[in-house]
Amino acid sequence: MQFTHNKTLVQKIFGIWVIALVGVWIFAAYFNVFEAPRELLEGITALNWIILSVILYVTLPKGMWSICFIFFSVVGVFHIGLVLANAVNGITDEDTLYQISRWFYNLETENAIHVVNLAMIGFALSAILFSKKANDHNSSNGQSQVAYRKRLFHTGGILLGVFVAIFFALTIATGAISSYGAYLAVMNSNPLIAMIFSYLYFFIGVAFVFICVSYSKGFGYLYFGLFAIWALFAFKIGLRGEVMFPSAVAGCMLGRKGAPIKGYILAIGIIVFLIITGIVKNARVSGDYSGDVGINPLNAIAEMGSSLRAVQETIKWRKNDNFELLLGASYWAPFERQFALFIPQLERVNVEDDGRLLNIVVQKKAGPIGFSAIAEAYINFGEKGVIMVFFLLGWAMAKLDSSTSSIRNDILIGVALLPIFVTIRNSFIHVPVQIILGLILASLLMYIGYKKEERFADKKV
Repeated sequence: MQFTHNKTLVQKIFGIWVIALVGVWIFAAYFNVFEAPRELLEGITALNWIILSVILYVTLPKGMWSICFIFFSVVGVFHIGLVLANAVNGITDEDTLYQISRWFYNLETENAIHVVNLAMIGFALSAILFSKKANDHNSSNGQSQVAYRKRLFHTGGILLGVFVAIFFALTIATGAISSYGAYLAVMNSNPLIAMIFSYLYFFIGVAFVFICVSYSKGFGYLYFGLFAIWALFAFKIGLRGEVMFPSAVAGCMLGRKGAPIKGYILAIGIIVFLIITGIVKNARVSGDYSGDVGINPLNAIAEMGSSLRAVQETIKWRKNDNFELLLGASYWAPFERQFALFIPQLERVNVEDDGRLLNIVVQKKAGPIGFSAIAEAYINFGEKGVIMVFFLLGWAMAKLDSSTSSIRNDILIGVALLPIFVTIRNSFIHVPVQIILGLILASLLMYIGYKKEERFADKKV
């Protein structure tokens, strides 16, 4: 036991030392201590992501199945994927090359790459500092506990079926199922339908969390198959993030119970996923899959990595538009807007006029490019704020990783993580409401399941 503890301590110290070394290099390049040509900067950034990933894999108690590692990986894909693919000259898709030619090679993007490096270093350092092995808590023993777990499993499955059915009914009725272009047209023309869709994705994620947390051997794979069918159709339309983020959270929840699959199987699955992503990308607007789709996984990584543009945009706002730092206003805005519904003295600014709602601001300034948690931290607090926000995120994820695994705890963690993962390429505006709504719904469903189990036990007695 002492040997294991000392080994873990040595790994953490080594990890922190390497991160500090990489950090000094990144900071030196950022402050022009030495000249970093664009090719070198991209190589350093790709290497930084790989090194930090390896360190987290080795030092975190659950390795690749920890919440910290999965969150770090998803953030990296959406912010460094393009940099990595370009650094190795791996982009072969003509449309991607054309799209990035309008913004990727300018000075603001170089600054954005530096900012992303700062975020990744802050998160990794915090994750290593605060991660520790969770206390074991076996919540699956006993016939009553198995029955309760099964009840929650079926509750999640039934809810998933209901929400998936509503999704298909809406997409077929509106014609959105034909292509991503048709889907966007429906979303833009009808705000109510757009809001319904956004909450449908959230509730599908909540239902899937219930399924993953409560699953035990012998429960069957029906509901996983149902999620896969929905994901296949949603992916075909072009809804990648809507599928990827609940899938990533599901990985976190399954990882809380132990590694669900072998590493090599996961690697094969990721490669297949990237190939399919590239195919979907090439046809998602037209809906035509008959052309030359290509099978280069780096094209998919590059396209997902275009969330870097959101960081570049915020840097450009400050430089060219004299956009003042929000100093936390975009994080406070969703709370204030909700309070204004009940407190007459608070003014509820019109959505289109509220400059704190960054999903609206970016839509006006750059179009439908999504947003980014790193960009939001930057436009609120600048470079130092990016390090601070992602250091706090690393601390929060490490605390979740270190918490005891139980049915109740894992469901609540999974439900809370869903909107946080979504902010990787979206703004913060919906996070508070969705976390509160999700926790209330999850607590209510667990309470009903527990009471039903109590009544069943009383009848047996």
